[in-house]
Amino acid sequence: MKVSAPIELVRKAVRMAGFTNNMGRPRPIDLLFALEDADIVKWYAGVGRRWLDFFCCCHNFRMVKTVVSYHLRFSCILTLAHKHESTKLEAIKHYSKDLKVSNVNGYEEVYYPTERDVKMMGDKNLSDPKPVDGAISLALIRLASDEPAHPCVAHFCGRTDTTMYRVRLLQNHMNLNPLDEAQWVKGMGVIHETLNQICLPLCPDHINGLYMGKITLQDIDCTSFVEMD
Repeated sequence: MKVSAPIELVRKAVRMAGFTNNMGRPRPIDLLFALEDADIVKWYAGVGRRWLDFFCCCHNFRMVKTVVSYHLRFSCILTLAHKHESTKLEAIKHYSKDLKVSNVNGYEEVYYPTERDVKMMGDKNLSDPKPVDGAISLALIRLASDEPAHPCVAHFCGRTDTTMYRVRLLQNHMNLNPLDEAQWVKGMGVIHETLNQICLPLCPDHINGLYMGKITLQDIDCTSFVEMD
């Protein structure tokens, strides 16, 4: 028995989220310009890695790898280029195609799957990966705030070295109606619109986990949001 990834739905999701234009070519996502460079790369990495994990057992996995290694990678490069008002070639020269970014200590980190890593990936057994729905339709914008420190809202986390993030949802930013099948991807989950614009204090480990797809909003106590203008 062969399991096939729904490539047309994946391509529609890529186009709907703004990774590609109507011609199928990579494009920047302006919603992400407000993020730090490392967070932009982590956001793309979270989407890409979850797709690779989710469809790894499919016989047409090679087509999914192309979406991740080309369309998402170059959308990320273009997003970084437009954020810094530079060209695609300048961005590639600075970050490389492997999207290397410096951490707080000045060391280069690679969060996005490299072209070699993706190429070497083969068929795997069925697993229980995190769904990609939440990653592709959610952005967390870091806020500059003089609010007193709040505890991290991740379940069972008592850390207070937190930063405030505002939730921005894809459907609200792009004025999409998830109930309209012509606009939304059939079978793709939706984050409830009541979460749009709420503010969540998150520690470094859990914001990194959200970006990289290691945790989802189900691991966050969204009822503990902070009221901010």
